[in-house]
Amino acid sequence: MGGLLCYLAVFFNMTIETLKNSELSSVIFIRDYLQFVFEGEQTATLTAYTLPLTFVGGRKYNSHTVGYRDALVSLINQVVKESVVQDGHAISIIFDNGDGVEISLKEDG
Repeated sequence: MGGLLCYLAVFFNMTIETLKNSELSSVIFIRDYLQFVFEGEQTATLTAYTLPLTFVGGRKYNSHTVGYRDALVSLINQVVKESVVQDGHAISIIFDNGDGVEISLKEDG
């Protein structure tokens, strides 16, 4: 992917932190990457070219874990509590219920 491992497409200039208080409205599975669509003050689409770790109900899911896709879909309708870039190596999105995703910004995931 030429170094672009995560992309936030928006209608206005936004940073990852502006996802706070937005609702995850859809998770789209496209071949070997994912898109997360958020609705709030502005609509934003986050494209992840590395498959994220998912944390749901106290369990950690990776792309090889049974139930991974179900865990991602269970995040739909959740509201973002916090979204940050962790030391330039990952994007972390935590929802109001404590569940979340971590998207690596490294090619090896």
